[in-house]
Amino acid sequence: MTLTRCRGVAQALAAVLLVLVLGGCTTPVGVTSLGRNYGYEQIDRCALNSKEYSSFTAAVLHRYDLEGVYAKSPTRCLSELHALACADVRRDPLFALAELSFLQGKQGRTDTVEGHKLTARNYFAASAVYSYLFLKSVAKGDGEAPFDRRFRIACDLYNRSLGYIVALRQGPLAGVEQKMWLPVGSIQVQNGHSDLAKPIAEYAVVLPADRYQIRGLSVRNRMGGMGAPLILVNERKIQQGVVPVGAAATVFLRVHGGLADLAKGTLRGEVEFYSAGSTRTIMIDDRKVPLEQDITAPIAYTLDNPLYWEIEKALFRFGQSSFETGIYQSHPYKPGKIPILWVHGTMSSPVWWAEMWNTLMGDQTLREHYQYWFYLYDSGKPVMQSAVQLRQAIEARVKQLDPEGKDPALRQMVVIGHSQGGLLTKATAIDTGDKLILAATGKTLAELKLSPADEKLVSTYTLLKPLPEVKRVVFISTPHRGSFLAGGLARRFIKWFIRLPRQAVQTSAQFMHLAPKVGPQVKVAATSLDSMAPDNPGLLAMAEIPVSPPIKAHSIIAIDGDEMPPDGDDGVVKYSSAHITGVESELVVRSGHSCQSKPKTIEEIRRILLAHLAELKRDGTPPPQPAEIASPNP
Repeated sequence: MTLTRCRGVAQALAAVLLVLVLGGCTTPVGVTSLGRNYGYEQIDRCALNSKEYSSFTAAVLHRYDLEGVYAKSPTRCLSELHALACADVRRDPLFALAELSFLQGKQGRTDTVEGHKLTARNYFAASAVYSYLFLKSVAKGDGEAPFDRRFRIACDLYNRSLGYIVALRQGPLAGVEQKMWLPVGSIQVQNGHSDLAKPIAEYAVVLPADRYQIRGLSVRNRMGGMGAPLILVNERKIQQGVVPVGAAATVFLRVHGGLADLAKGTLRGEVEFYSAGSTRTIMIDDRKVPLEQDITAPIAYTLDNPLYWEIEKALFRFGQSSFETGIYQSHPYKPGKIPILWVHGTMSSPVWWAEMWNTLMGDQTLREHYQYWFYLYDSGKPVMQSAVQLRQAIEARVKQLDPEGKDPALRQMVVIGHSQGGLLTKATAIDTGDKLILAATGKTLAELKLSPADEKLVSTYTLLKPLPEVKRVVFISTPHRGSFLAGGLARRFIKWFIRLPRQAVQTSAQFMHLAPKVGPQVKVAATSLDSMAPDNPGLLAMAEIPVSPPIKAHSIIAIDGDEMPPDGDDGVVKYSSAHITGVESELVVRSGHSCQSKPKTIEEIRRILLAHLAELKRDGTPPPQPAEIASPNP
């Protein structure tokens, strides 16, 4: 062998030895550093966020040597795992069955078992059943369970499985009474408890809330628990057709029986429906369980309609739109809940309360004790005409809902008004006496010596008493002493621009006909801007009339800039106009005129509403308790 060849062999042997030495440094088991990153992708991986099952399920499959079976036939693996789970006192096989069934549903698997075709819907149903049994198996008093990752994942497997079943249905969601075949056995499903305003089959559409992203609202209010959040769509008739209106609800599957019953085909299930406005918790056996709820999705779904955003312009200019004026309730009337009535401002509509409404709905205490109403009116006509119509609408709605006067909550109403809406709000809470008439004519009603018909007209719009239904009022950016934009050129332009409705024109004409009889100095407001002019004597007189006890009042005043009270304005109303004495509280927020969507404004409204509840409790009127639904007998 030559020297050169020997050197080549030696180098080759050295290379092999080096590979063997270095290879010995890589251990069969070990870790790989991710540097500044973390291993959460591996830690959190499960069927909910990937195409793979979790480490918890992997442990179960490995225990029973089922990895290969699952790889070849997931349905067969589920069958074998089910049989093993029946004989295993541990809970984790139930979790594995739930997760593996969910994966098959998510992947759209179809199969045939004992002559029965299985689709994604059947696998999701199996996941919901196994998840329910896993969660129910948690021992009462086990304080560690909520911190177990499997517990949290199982809740989501249950909830999403129900949501997918709703999404995968064909046709309307009607009453259910059917046998559903699962990878192992079957479950007999039927209608269960419902606290909805009407049978589920009567809703126009039932949609899973999780199908939608939210835009235009700052917060998506999501309450954790069991069940799949729904959007129940009603059809509201309007003057030019119908519009969809969404309401929040939750679907819940209650399971009676266990694994052995499932295999025998004797397992029973009840599909229950709960309104988010009525029920927060239910009972499973002797355990209180919260419901998963999505409050925001139905609000955004309803407002995703151009018709709602065109109301304000049509009403302001023409006094009419596709929607009739009056009180609109966000949910069906619920006895024992206090109404919050929102009153919008000039050239506005209820949609501009959406941010406040959505945020307050996220507060569980407020949602349990209040119901939300909205007042829609044509804001172009004179303020006192709108004020009287608001008063009439409140009295009519309360009488309609509670003709026998049995619900005291309807007489604890909180009215919240923005801008011109604040003036209407104040008109529900004051005793004017002859003050408005004196300001306009210099005489009392008796001194005017009017005919009975004329006296009735004047007294209707000037002699106001506090409404017994109203117990608290809030003024937001309210021009109690007028707006500096409601005069001069702007006022003349608005008179040209507005086409008032017939009723408003007729009422104004009556007052114009009456004016010469009461005094040549009397000026009749033809539009809302006339009413809110800084030189309107009636408006200035009304500003000095205090809110009548025991009604409580609060002010929220916007200043757009750094000025300090009494200086500053919001671009429409000066602080000096919005400020009145005799209120329980006054908050200044740094904002333009439309401050009702600002966080500080909303938080102040929340504080006021909680104080209202606390005051009722101190006075011996306890607020209603949240509803609970007991577990029915099997």
